[in-house]
Amino acid sequence: MFSQEIKNEHNSNFFIGYIYSNTDCLPIEKANIRISAKNKLSYSTTDRDGKFELSSNYGNAVDFIEVSSMGFKKVIKSTISDTIYLENETNQLSEIIINSKPHVKQQLSFFEKLNTFEVNFSWDSKAAVYIPRNNENKEIKNLLFAVSDYGGVKNLKFLPFKVNLYTVDSLGRPYKPILDKDIPVIKQNNDDLTKVDISKYKITIPNSGIFVAFIILEEKEYSTHFIYSKRGLISAVPALKAYKYNDAYIRKSYLFNKCDYPEKCNIWLPQNRHYLIDVEF
Repeated sequence: MFSQEIKNEHNSNFFIGYIYSNTDCLPIEKANIRISAKNKLSYSTTDRDGKFELSSNYGNAVDFIEVSSMGFKKVIKSTISDTIYLENETNQLSEIIINSKPHVKQQLSFFEKLNTFEVNFSWDSKAAVYIPRNNENKEIKNLLFAVSDYGGVKNLKFLPFKVNLYTVDSLGRPYKPILDKDIPVIKQNNDDLTKVDISKYKITIPNSGIFVAFIILEEKEYSTHFIYSKRGLISAVPALKAYKYNDAYIRKSYLFNKCDYPEKCNIWLPQNRHYLIDVEF
């Protein structure tokens, strides 16, 4: 583990870290961080992505860092780590066990799935959705993608893209590709979902879960680069449908693309939407 030290808008150094549940690897919102350095105390609170920031003006003279959140065991460390996991706190009274486990939504309801919207991308973009392990642990037969047109432009969904599977890192983000090569795909019909058969790879979902990735090709691999849509000039690439964001939904979505800011360079960033990507057993 290591601390990420970057500069904020005031050009001062600060650390960025994340707090996750050790049980399901989901971010813990409103966790309290208390740090002691040079006989001074600093405080921070995590956002909905489990992210916290701490000033690094005190250098390496850290006495301790304390992390606490309701329903979890308090953690006290002598060094600052960029990822800290909290264990659920279980209290036992006689024969009654109270387990304070944060609510996790495994599936979206019928009404939450009624309304979808299109999300467009640019070249070299990668969108990925976390798929947790199920109880049956069967081999994955198909990957499913709601490939779409965008902004009223027809036939974008029939343009090529690639797919792959990724492992999960310590932050709960996509880590390494599982298949040696991305699988090229071109949608062949008007079905709502594009199926990609991966049965020959005999892949089961590990305990940590798995990411299914939708990958846009390089610009040079598309014959048309830009096109006008109802929403302005866009890259002529296939889009994806998505669901409205639900913070409790376990299937978080991430996007990897060209960096715009130094602290966001070449990393997977959480999205405030759920890409319509799934698996079929």
